Amino acid sequence: MRKLTKSRPAGFTIIELMIVTMIIAILVALAYPSYIDYVRKAKRGEAQQLLLNWAINQEIYRSNNPTYDDGTDIDPPEHDDYTLTVTGATATAYTLTADADGDQAGDKAKDGSSCEILTLDQNGAKLPAGCWN
Repeated sequence: MRKLTKSRPAGFTIIELMIVTMIIAILVALAYPSYIDYVRKAKRGEAQQLLLNWAINQEIYRSNNPTYDDGTDIDPPEHDDYTLTVTGATATAYTLTADADGDQAGDKAKDGSSCEILTLDQNGAKLPAGCWN
C-alpha cells in the first residue's frame, strides 16, 4: 500500500528568510559604527602624515630663506577630508593646521576629545595630543 504524504517543495519559507535578514541587520548595526571609527582614524592618520611632511618642507624652505613659507611658495597639501593651512609664518614660527570637513568632523580620540582640528608647529608640538597617539 502506498501512503499519501504531502511533500514539501524545496526552498526557504518567508519566515526563515526574515529571521536570516534580521540576524544580518543586527550584525551590521553592531559593526558599522566601529567600521566608521576605523575609517575616520585612517583618514586622520593621512592628514597627520601630510602635516609632518609639510613641516619638513617648511624647514627646508627656511634653510634657504629668511622666513618660513606662508603658503605662497609651498602649496598646502591636498586631502579630500581636511583643509590644510599655514598660519603665523614668520622667521621663527609657523603653525600648520588640518581642519576636518564633512563626516570627518565627527572624529574623536580614544579619550573623547575632538579631532576636528589638528595642529603642528615649528617645535613639533602636536595638538590635540590625544589625537596624535
